[in-house]
Amino acid sequence: MGAGAGGVGKRRIPGGGLTVAAVVAAVLAACSGYGGSKDEHGGGEEKKPARSPLSVGALRKLAAGPGTSCPVPYDVPAALRAAGVEADRVESGSVDGELPDDLDTPLARADGALVGCGYRVGAERARLFTVGVARGYAVDVMLPQIQHDARMGRDALRRYAEEVHGAEPGDAPLVVPGGNVAAVRLPVAGGGDLALVVTVGDDGRTGLSRHRVGALTRNLAHQARQTHRTDR
Repeated sequence: MGAGAGGVGKRRIPGGGLTVAAVVAAVLAACSGYGGSKDEHGGGEEKKPARSPLSVGALRKLAAGPGTSCPVPYDVPAALRAAGVEADRVESGSVDGELPDDLDTPLARADGALVGCGYRVGAERARLFTVGVARGYAVDVMLPQIQHDARMGRDALRRYAEEVHGAEPGDAPLVVPGGNVAAVRLPVAGGGDLALVVTVGDDGRTGLSRHRVGALTRNLAHQARQTHRTDR
């Protein structure tokens, strides 16, 4: 059963006109191989905390009861500062957790879980999606959201998915051509796959540069580690 509101597993992406299942099926059907292109970002890196990686099981627990503050231990102000972003305000917003509640969804077929955390960074909206799957690639669950937020066509989305598939957990984030969305595969404890997807701004645009979006995502990825809360 899904937890929280506005889950990604069944809803239609606003303005997208396609269900999650349709977008994922179309893009993955076109992926004939997995590329290894990696996007490098220099500078603006936050020191990695000495924590153990998250597990897909731990993320399921967080998604089942996300609470009112982001259950994944992201320190967004610190990540922004380390990325060289000066924001006059950083406010937390909505928190959603989702577990499969329909057998015919990508999240269910991947045996996955999703936690979404919203923030207001200055005048812009930022959203952090942490997704874990027992089968396949975690980023595939988020392809419709990436397509919508980045205003990407299907071919561009397919190429982007191939790049993320080809990256190793812990590699530099991959930023979309428009510069407002980035994804990174996270180190995972045990089996499965974890990813962090960060979107900034609205209508496919952000005031942050590609470099800053990539650095912000990398810093947040360093924070996505196991905590005592996930062990309960």
